Order: sequence, then structure tokens, then C-alpha cells
Amino acid sequence: MKWPVKTVCLCLFLIIAAAKTSLAQDDANSTAWLATVKLDSAAMYAGVSVSSRVVTLLKRGDAVVINLEITSADGTWYAVTTAGQSPASGYLSGKALEVQEQAAAAEWEYQPPPEPVVAPGSTAAENESDIVAASKGRIVGDIKSFFLSKFGRTLPVSAFGQTRLHSRLGFDHRNGVDVALSPDSAEGRALLGKLRGLGVPFIAFRKAIPGVATGAHIHVGRPSPRK
Repeated sequence: MKWPVKTVCLCLFLIIAAAKTSLAQDDANSTAWLATVKLDSAAMYAGVSVSSRVVTLLKRGDAVVINLEITSADGTWYAVTTAGQSPASGYLSGKALEVQEQAAAAEWEYQPPPEPVVAPGSTAAENESDIVAASKGRIVGDIKSFFLSKFGRTLPVSAFGQTRLHSRLGFDHRNGVDVALSPDSAEGRALLGKLRGLGVPFIAFRKAIPGVATGAHIHVGRPSPRK
């Protein structure tokens, strides 16, 4: 039986496309940062706090993909996504997970800065509760001036406080500032170095995260809580 040339070509195209899809999935799985639940029961929270809403409960042996590692005074937390037909996303305490060796750089990460130096006469509030307000002020002043003098262009601030996008994503971004720079670029690395020197906390997004970030950027300030 002879097959029409068009039919043969179509079959070959479908086989090649399927093979490419399989390879892409294998590559994605090989670079994923994985962890398993090591407690009999572990709550996945909507925010980085045990006082946040519980998204779901996981059991010992459940596998998750780590999207973000957050290190703070409260210990280590992970932003994770569960596997299966109906994946759930949320935050798990590092105490609940057995984390595998990271195969690739995290998509985004929180870098704890050094303790800010408090000027004589400053109050503790300026050091803690007002740290984000200070960060926003520095964006307007020190950081903008630094960036302009070093790179000859204006700091590309993409969000100053709450925006429609953050409201749609469900984040309280009133105390945050977003800068449209890849943290791995020369400009991004310079900005991160300046933020560390000033004692300003930040999160470096290296790629888009569905439901979290639309692309690579630097979030200045503490992680924005879910509303």
C-alpha cells in the first residue's frame, strides 16, 4: 500500500513535534528544584507566616517544586507548587521539607541584607516598621542618583506602590517598589549591590512566575503579602 506524500510528511511532522515536546518536558523536570514533605502533616500557607490562611494540607512523602527560597528572621520558607492534576501554590516552612540539592539557580530569591546602620537620634521604628518607607525614599534619592551617574539613564521603576496588576494578582504591594531590570544583568547586579550596602531588603525575580510575576525584575522591600 502506498501512502500519499502529504500523509507521510504530516506523520513525520507529528512524530518530531511529539519528540520535541517530550524532550522539553524531560529538560524542565531535570532542572526543577524539588523537595518532599518530611512531616506526617504540613500546612501550606497563603503567605510567609503560620498566621496566614491555610491553602491545603500535605502529608509525608508529597513532592513539591520549589520556586523561591526566603530567608528571614523567622527562618527559611519556600514558595512551592504541588504536583498532580490540580496543583496548588503556597508557602511551606523549611522545617517541613526535605530539600534536594538544587539543580539550577532559583527563579527568584530573597537576599537578607545586613542590618541597617541607625543614625544618632533615630528610633527603632525607623529601623523596622518604616524600613520600606525608607527604601522608597532611597529609590527617589540615593538609588536613583547612583544609577543615573553609573549608567547614564533613569532607573527603570515599573511600579511604585500598589498597581492594578498587583491588585489583580492579589498582592498588597503598597510598601514595595519594582524595578524593570534582570538581576543577572550588569545593571541589575549593580543595583543589588547598592541595595545590600544600604541595608534595603529585596527579591530578585529571574523569570516570569505564573500568578506571581510577569517577568524578570527586582522587587525592593519585604515580600508583599497576599490580600
